Amino acid sequence: MKIAVLTSGILPVPAVLGGAVENLIDYVLEYNDTYHLHDITIYSIYHKKAMQQKALQSPVNHYVYVNKNRLISRVGAKIHSYIGKHYCYHYQLEYYFECVWHKMKEKQYDLIILENRPGFALQLSERCNIPIISHIHTNLLYEPSVKNQKIAKATTMFLAVSKYIKNEIQKVGIKKDIRIVYNGLDSSLFNKQQSGAINRSQLGFKDNDFIAVFWGRLVPKKGIKELLLAMQQLKQHQDIKLLVIGAINYEDTSGQTNPFIDELKSIAKEIKDKVSFTGFIPYDKIADYLSIANVAVIPSRINEAFGMTCIEACAMGLPVIATNDGGIPETLVGQKHILLNKDGDLPTLIADAVLDIKTNYPIYQGNYLNPQFTKETYVKSFFNSIAEIS
Repeated sequence: MKIAVLTSGILPVPAVLGGAVENLIDYVLEYNDTYHLHDITIYSIYHKKAMQQKALQSPVNHYVYVNKNRLISRVGAKIHSYIGKHYCYHYQLEYYFECVWHKMKEKQYDLIILENRPGFALQLSERCNIPIISHIHTNLLYEPSVKNQKIAKATTMFLAVSKYIKNEIQKVGIKKDIRIVYNGLDSSLFNKQQSGAINRSQLGFKDNDFIAVFWGRLVPKKGIKELLLAMQQLKQHQDIKLLVIGAINYEDTSGQTNPFIDELKSIAKEIKDKVSFTGFIPYDKIADYLSIANVAVIPSRINEAFGMTCIEACAMGLPVIATNDGGIPETLVGQKHILLNKDGDLPTLIADAVLDIKTNYPIYQGNYLNPQFTKETYVKSFFNSIAEIS
């Protein structure tokens, strides 16, 4: 098949700036490059680092870019905000779609795949008669509405990253074919044997410290504030430490701040001997840091669609403390973990869970990468699902 894949318009593909969705797209394209299953054109925002990637040399995967940072693009987006038709998203994303459509409208495709932008199906259904698969990575169809019914009518099939997301799609009254395609992890990047590149002393830790680790964006919904407050409650336990990996956004934002970051710094100042912040770390280096930790803490305040960090933690052999909502419980079946009620006193619940795991550490060891969540399983499930459209 000749397939067009439309990315979300936020991060580039190849995933030179990270991003869970973008990494998953890379896995699909890598597999397609190896086995030559389809002729795929990927539409993505431009980034100069992406242009340097070997993946662009593929004979079966074709990369087409929209440069949102050019002056003409910024002006065009602003004009579109006043005179363009608005369907579902911020005007910049709607303008991104228009730029993509301008590039793809003369091409002949057998299938269009939308990566986490189900609303784009509305524009496409008005302009072409091509089957559309919408790959849903977050809960974007969360309420019954006329608009969601129109999106469902314009969409041939939905791919959901978890049972939770499938159920949420069905809750709004969508009765289309919905396939579950669990996300996959590259085991070459995350494995228990990954060690040596980083040692504890480099980050100010001692050999006998019990280290909890958090990684992700430093934003309120990820629960990092509650985790720092939990560390305050544990300050009398001098050997319990916290490693925080991440920044405000998906790339190096050192020097940037906002009121929430200022609040985190204020909390951390009171327990500065217990907390180490790494700042932004490239995705392919995160496992080096996880390898020095004892327990992963994933205190999300929202219903995560899947819980990729849980998979990464298990692959590194770490027991997991996480909140009990969304798709997270699906990722921890058979693994050593503690699930917390995110609507409870989360700092206290986290502190108690860390102490429980520290006290009973041998019981909580033995986590592993579930074969259901490998990169190989993911890409095979993805291609098997889209084959139903051919």
